[in-house]
Amino acid sequence: MLDLYVEAANAFYWDLAIPQDRVIVEVDGGLVTLHGEVERAYQRSCAEEDVRRAPGVISVMNEITVGPAQEFN
Repeated sequence: MLDLYVEAANAFYWDLAIPQDRVIVEVDGGLVTLHGEVERAYQRSCAEEDVRRAPGVISVMNEITVGPAQEFN
């Protein structure tokens, strides 16, 4: 099961659209659940699409929420 976790987490590691520190991956068998909060809806969709392509993933539950964009000074 650790291998599937690594595959799922690594699936969006190289996708610069996904803030790595804001998405949590949980694996139960072939089911991958994504948690966290991102700033844009496309980031939520990209994370799910990236994980769906990972080997061994049977189903994805996307529980990532879209919150307000953070402002940087």
